Amino acid sequence: MCGIAGVINTHRGQIQNLTKKLEVMNQLIAHRGPDDQGIWQSQDQSIGLAHRRLSIIDLSQHAHQPMVSQTGEVIVFNGEIYNHIELRQSLARHWSFQTNSDTEVILAAYKVYGVDCVKHFKGMFAFAIWDKETLFCARDHFGIKPFYYTKQGDFLYFASESKALLPFLPEIKTDRVAFSEYITFQYPMGNKTLFSDVYQLEPAHAMTLGPNGIKIWRYWDVHFNIDYDHTATYFSNKLEEILHESLHLHMRSDVEIGAYVSGGIDSSLIGILATQEKN
Repeated sequence: MCGIAGVINTHRGQIQNLTKKLEVMNQLIAHRGPDDQGIWQSQDQSIGLAHRRLSIIDLSQHAHQPMVSQTGEVIVFNGEIYNHIELRQSLARHWSFQTNSDTEVILAAYKVYGVDCVKHFKGMFAFAIWDKETLFCARDHFGIKPFYYTKQGDFLYFASESKALLPFLPEIKTDRVAFSEYITFQYPMGNKTLFSDVYQLEPAHAMTLGPNGIKIWRYWDVHFNIDYDHTATYFSNKLEEILHESLHLHMRSDVEIGAYVSGGIDSSLIGILATQEKN
């Protein structure tokens, strides 16, 4: 678990007390990343990014965030790209990698594929990339990693937790509709949160903020096609194959990993297969 945060002046004007704002946001999410922290600010002081790191892939300082690419893009990233090794191999002819981190793989994929880079990722992620005049943000397919934002006047603030945004709200109020939905479904619907004027980037959604304003779109959805052409044995074998492939990718780490299981069939099965994979 890492933490990301940032603020941008939507009209590219100077942000007063930018360093202090980033420090406050970073402090409020400090528990998300005990291993490292960093702050980046544009030369014109119109945008700033902050990061708290829990080191999983590439433990070196070369993977420090915010990470600035060789072509000037800047990223803050929370999560893990499980297929980063395969992507690195395919992107190597376009990009001279300086680290072993999956963070740099995101930068390289963005440089090659643009906003469609998210369609190439297998993982859990929330990230923001500053590309000289456009801020590009995305959240993973199922919303495992959080991304909250609020727009206050000329400023857009974002962070991994809503509490990092609260100091910048004119007042803290409960969104009554979202609260009603939470009581009913245990989750606010759509992009709402329990705080008025604080929103979440929904799962499988991306956002850009640039000269043409803010644009938010869904980049992926689930589609079910019933397969009548194969036997039960085929599906059983296919499920086992997919489970092993998924575990192989998920267990990539430069630190020790463990598993929390509820004792149900699914989590116990994952634990057993993970043990076999490791051995």
